[in-house]
Amino acid sequence: MKEINFIYSILSNPDKRKWYNSTISTQQEHQEEEQYSYSYSFIFCDELEVIDSAGKNTKLKVGDGIFYLVDIDKSIITWKYKSKEYFNLIVKNIFDPKQKEFFAKAVKFDFNKTPLCTAHWGNSEMIIYKEDFEGYWISQDSYAKIDNRKGIVTGVIILILFCFGAYYLYSKFSLSSERVEYLKTKEFENSQIVTDNKKYYAEEYFATELEVSYILSDFCTTCTKETAKTKRNVDVLNVPDKLGIVKGEIPEGTNVLVLLYCPTKNGYKIKYNDLLGWVPGSSLENPKCKDESTEDEQK
Repeated sequence: MKEINFIYSILSNPDKRKWYNSTISTQQEHQEEEQYSYSYSFIFCDELEVIDSAGKNTKLKVGDGIFYLVDIDKSIITWKYKSKEYFNLIVKNIFDPKQKEFFAKAVKFDFNKTPLCTAHWGNSEMIIYKEDFEGYWISQDSYAKIDNRKGIVTGVIILILFCFGAYYLYSKFSLSSERVEYLKTKEFENSQIVTDNKKYYAEEYFATELEVSYILSDFCTTCTKETAKTKRNVDVLNVPDKLGIVKGEIPEGTNVLVLLYCPTKNGYKIKYNDLLGWVPGSSLENPKCKDESTEDEQK
């Protein structure tokens, strides 16, 4: 829904539509000539000092999120209303201002504006211009402050509702001290189980917080740590998606340890020396991932 409203907010505004149209040729160019990022990699940098639409001066880094405010149509039964929420993209490359004279050789862009970065958009990329970033987008730092304020307000509201609810329940149903103690014990046990699981996945599979959420939601499965050999030189990414950030490269014919498997992306998390990350299943020879939880049940 956020993506739909993000698209609508652009295409329904003539100025924003013109900005979006200027990125279409860039998307096509990337699809037809993916090697541009290698031939002209020197036009990019890892971070850049920028000013976002909130007026905050911050450092934009590769892998950062950038956020765009959109109106979301919502409804409760017959009551329809609009809610403002942020749609985010991930920064793929940042243009180095010192190499501006070479930008046109690598990508097609609107010469009336200054390219700032490229960002993930669907299965391709789009250019975010410096002028548009300063007018419409906020940085990760600005969003964190807004999110913190929203969290405090939400927390206060939840606390108030909780107090009212607790008072009502207390006045309506008087709980015995034994029952109260039992509920506290169960809550502690459940939270301890979740904490132990997260610690186990982090220690045994080197899982990040995001990867732990993948495992707990069955988006990916844990493997019994068998080895597989690479068919070719392969880039190791930070997420099981072809648009992830490259963390390193593994040579052809290298034995790697298979840790996790993501069926929907046909991606494997592997370990090679100190290098950890995701590679496509097609880059490994007969990769095997027996589900660790299934193996434990059989034992």
